[in-house]
Amino acid sequence: MRKVDKGTPSESFSEFVKTHPQAGWADTNDKSHAWREYMLSCEQHGMSGYTEEPLHLNRSHIDHFRKRALFSELIFDWNNLVVDGVDETYGAKFKDKYVKSRVDNNRLINPVIEDAGRFFKYELNGNISVVSGLCQSDVDRASYTIKAFNLNDSSLSQRRKTIINIVLDSFVDLSDESILEALEKEGFRSVVEQLLDERKQEEDSK
Repeated sequence: MRKVDKGTPSESFSEFVKTHPQAGWADTNDKSHAWREYMLSCEQHGMSGYTEEPLHLNRSHIDHFRKRALFSELIFDWNNLVVDGVDETYGAKFKDKYVKSRVDNNRLINPVIEDAGRFFKYELNGNISVVSGLCQSDVDRASYTIKAFNLNDSSLSQRRKTIINIVLDSFVDLSDESILEALEKEGFRSVVEQLLDERKQEEDSK
């Protein structure tokens, strides 16, 4: 999970909200595809806002970070909308089954308004864990977020591990820029950035 830099809503979204004050989310079916494409391209760099897996338009949907059933007032809040995949075993769809109350929803690390990267680190086996040095309340929230999105689902961990092995075994002599460019379409950018940071720290300590 990493920071999602939300920008100005797309023109079609703003126009829809302005001209349909009584609309529900079910009324957006013929519009949401364009909004999803805009968010993926302009705000999320082609990745899930929660898992960082690379997404394709036909295998993605717009998630309400704060669930529609719990926060009806935020249904058309642009900053509450994050594009995610459609897998039921992790990510937004898992979250929607796991989170039962407004209190629970508010415990989650919100990648739109928080620097999500400061809460998590990646292990060599591909698992995501909580960084050390956080206060207890942040530890609790980060741990809950991992569980609520099932971020250590085996398929996610395996894909992260594959990228870790590529960087550590095959890309040893490449520059940071070359590695980031080569893996750009593979998603999981925070994994790569952590490895590059660790490599730099190791080189600086020599």
